[in-house]
Amino acid sequence: MSAAAEPQRGRIGWLDGVRGGAALFVVLHHMWLATWSSYPENAGPWWIGWLLYGHLAVAVFIVVSGYSLALAPLRHGGRLRGGVRTFIQRRAWRILPAYWAALTFSTAIFLLILAPDTSATTAVKSFVVHTLLLQDLVGNVAPNGTFWSIAVEWQIYFVFPLILLVALRTRMVVAVALTLVAVVAAHLLAGSVSVLSKIDHVSPQFLALFGFGVLAAWSAHHGVPRWVARLLAPGTALVFATFVTLAIVQGSPWMTNHWFGVDLLFGTGVAGALLVTARTQHAWRERTLGSGPAIALGTFSYSLYLMHAPILESLQKLLLRPLELSPGLNFAVLLTLVLPVILAACYAFHRVFEGPFLERRDLASLKTLPLWTWLHRHRGAPVAQVREEPA
Repeated sequence: MSAAAEPQRGRIGWLDGVRGGAALFVVLHHMWLATWSSYPENAGPWWIGWLLYGHLAVAVFIVVSGYSLALAPLRHGGRLRGGVRTFIQRRAWRILPAYWAALTFSTAIFLLILAPDTSATTAVKSFVVHTLLLQDLVGNVAPNGTFWSIAVEWQIYFVFPLILLVALRTRMVVAVALTLVAVVAAHLLAGSVSVLSKIDHVSPQFLALFGFGVLAAWSAHHGVPRWVARLLAPGTALVFATFVTLAIVQGSPWMTNHWFGVDLLFGTGVAGALLVTARTQHAWRERTLGSGPAIALGTFSYSLYLMHAPILESLQKLLLRPLELSPGLNFAVLLTLVLPVILAACYAFHRVFEGPFLERRDLASLKTLPLWTWLHRHRGAPVAQVREEPA
């Protein structure tokens, strides 16, 4: 099957593999942080120093989000099906129920186990700020360190329709280029005008990365000029080689102090890699990113991202820290014993709080859930009829 035909299929399996790998990398990163608390310095073995860069997994998520959300407009002439309001409603239905459930659990764990001395005022403010997805704009005590990126992505959704509008009136490459210019200008203003410094708090570079993902999907669908196709793979390899060279020469503290430029460089490579992957032979993708285990992990990658941190931190504080294990042994225990627990718990969270909203697209269809029907039968109320909804 040609790359151009691929978006017509709807959901793409190998993208789930990418999501799953990125989520697992974030979990491993936090295990590294729980063992060696010297971030951004690398106090652990050099051969696992790459786990320090968990932030880059968020860059992968954002590029993949742009790629996957561009697929539906590709099937509708570059327009959002149902308009902007329908798009935002569908995005809210997709990410907010699981996020709010994770916020509730994370806040409870934070107050009961991780930081029981937190004041009620601080806790309430944090919960309200996170509920409204304003944690990247309003100062707060985060009950879960992964939640910052959910706010960033939510805010990007409101800009996506504008990117599509500009693309319809010009070209997608022009729309993404203008997005990049606006992002760089905003970053420069944040660094030079004190009243605008909070612009960098919303990680504006991720908007550009989202645009890179959209452009990659557009290019996979419409095709690229022959000279671009010839340079695509070596160019992508060069971008990643440059990133690795910077990491080695400049070191991790420099990298983490320059996330804006580092994210743009790395995100460019990710977008190129997605386009290269989309253009490769289908069989190769099925054996790797599209394999059963990769897709299985990807199906609950969002829940894994949302819930792994409080589980990991709780087990580390309650069980491992009192044992005073050596760093190497602590990390080994996290990998062999704690990681399976995290995966199982996050999958269970997915089945209860995320999966139903993937399978059912509105409040009426939620009434077909087994628990809902069981409650209604025991109360003698009529049960809602099952409605067929698109995946």
